Amino acid sequence: MIIRTQCKNCGPIIKLDFGNMSKEEALAVAEKMDNTPRECPGMHVELSGFRSMWSLDDAIHWLYDLGEGEEPTQVPTDKEYVEGLLAQGKDIIDGGCNTVPELNLPDIHSFSDLEHLGFGNFKNDTHRFLRCDSPHGTRFYERVPIQAPATCAV
Repeated sequence: MIIRTQCKNCGPIIKLDFGNMSKEEALAVAEKMDNTPRECPGMHVELSGFRSMWSLDDAIHWLYDLGEGEEPTQVPTDKEYVEGLLAQGKDIIDGGCNTVPELNLPDIHSFSDLEHLGFGNFKNDTHRFLRCDSPHGTRFYERVPIQAPATCAV
């Protein structure tokens, strides 16, 4: 089953899939998450405290005690995700994993003089390379001319 919860710091909603875990197993996973540094989709890093920051105990209670979970939905493949971005006219760059070789995307490592902007975003003299993680967590980038507005959202 899927639960939704929201970052208390910056507001993005995330979904967590606890599959067929028991409540005790889910609480153990929440404890492990609490001790593992993680990036928030809101572009900050939590070195600890995810259990509290994401109200995981409440979300687990809603799922197991109140039955307020969601059924899992089909997650698009990396190929489907990138094809959707390309269909929107976005210039997409592979983050280095090459999970969709059939699309022959340029690789981020082929661009020289990249300056790190933080949270996985880069720029060079002409473009910004804005991070676009697929639903599977594979990193892609939208290449945006410097004078154009940023459009890629997680």
